[in-house]
Amino acid sequence: MVQSNNNHKMITSYTLMRVLPANDKNVYETIKTFNEVKEVILTYGEYDLIIQVESDSLESLDHFIFNKLRTIDGVAATTTLLEAKPKSFTES
Repeated sequence: MVQSNNNHKMITSYTLMRVLPANDKNVYETIKTFNEVKEVILTYGEYDLIIQVESDSLESLDHFIFNKLRTIDGVAATTTLLEAKPKSFTES
C-alpha cells in the first residue's frame, strides 16, 4: 500500500522470513534495530518471522531487503509482499 506520511508516499510491505535453527533470537533482535521496520512478529509454521517494512520507494525497499535483511547471519529465505489497497476499495 502506498500511504501518505507528511505529504510523502510510503510503501508498506511484509517480508515472510525463514530462519535457520537456533538463530531466531539473534535475527529477531537485529531486525528490530532497523529504522525501516515497523513491526516484527514471531510465528509458528512455514515462516518464522513476519516483518512489516515501510519504504519511500521500491528501490529503497529492494536495497533494504538485499543489503540488510538477507545479509543477517541465520536468515535462510525471504518472501516479500507489497500491501495492496485497490482504488475501488476506497471509493464510496
